[in-house]
Amino acid sequence: MVKRTDESVGVALIKRVAEKDRKSFEEFYYLYAEGLARFLMKMLKQREWVEEAVNDVMLTVWQMADRYDPERGRLSTWLFGIAHNKGLQLLERVHRRREESLDAWPGEVESEDEAVSTSHDAASPVASGPERIVMGWELGDAISWGLSQLSADHRLVLELCFSEDRSYQEIADIMNCPLNTVKTRMFHARKHLAELMARKGYTLPGQKVTI
Repeated sequence: MVKRTDESVGVALIKRVAEKDRKSFEEFYYLYAEGLARFLMKMLKQREWVEEAVNDVMLTVWQMADRYDPERGRLSTWLFGIAHNKGLQLLERVHRRREESLDAWPGEVESEDEAVSTSHDAASPVASGPERIVMGWELGDAISWGLSQLSADHRLVLELCFSEDRSYQEIADIMNCPLNTVKTRMFHARKHLAELMARKGYTLPGQKVTI
C-alpha cells in the first residue's frame, strides 16, 4: 500500500498526468503499481489477472486523470476505487469464460503438487496481514485458508479495514457502496470467518463469531 505521506507526491504527479506528461505517468505508475497489485491480489488470487487489472487501472488513470478532484476525496481512495471496479469486471469476464469453457479458466493445474504450489503462491499476498485481522492469533496458515473461502467483497472489507487500516467510510468510497453496506459486509465477513475457523478447531478468544 502507498504510504499516506506519499499522497501529496501522487497528487502532484496526477496533475501532470492530466496534461499527458508521460514521464510523470511513469513515476505515478511506479509509485502506485506495487500497492495496487497487493490490493488486487486479495480479490483475484492469480498473478496474471492482477497484472491485467493493474494495467487496466493505469490505462484508466491515463485517460481520466483530469477527472480527479482533490476537493472530493483522497487520491488513494479514488485510485483504489478504480482498482476495485476493474477487479470486479475482470472476475465477471473470467466467470463468463468459465461458463463457456473450462479450458478458458486461467491457472488450471494438472497435478496435486501443482495445485498445492499454486494455492500457496496465490495466498501469500493475503498472508501479509492476516495476523492483524485476528488479533493475537498465531494461526497464519489457517487464517489465510479462511480468508480464501470468503467472497471477494467480504475478504476485501476485512483486508481494507484491518490490514490496510482504512476507515469504514474510506472502504465505502473504494467499493462504491453505502456505508451501511460496508458495516453489514464486515459483520457477515467476521461471522463467516469465525465459523470457518471453528470448523478447523480454532476458537476466537473471548468471542463466538467476531474478531
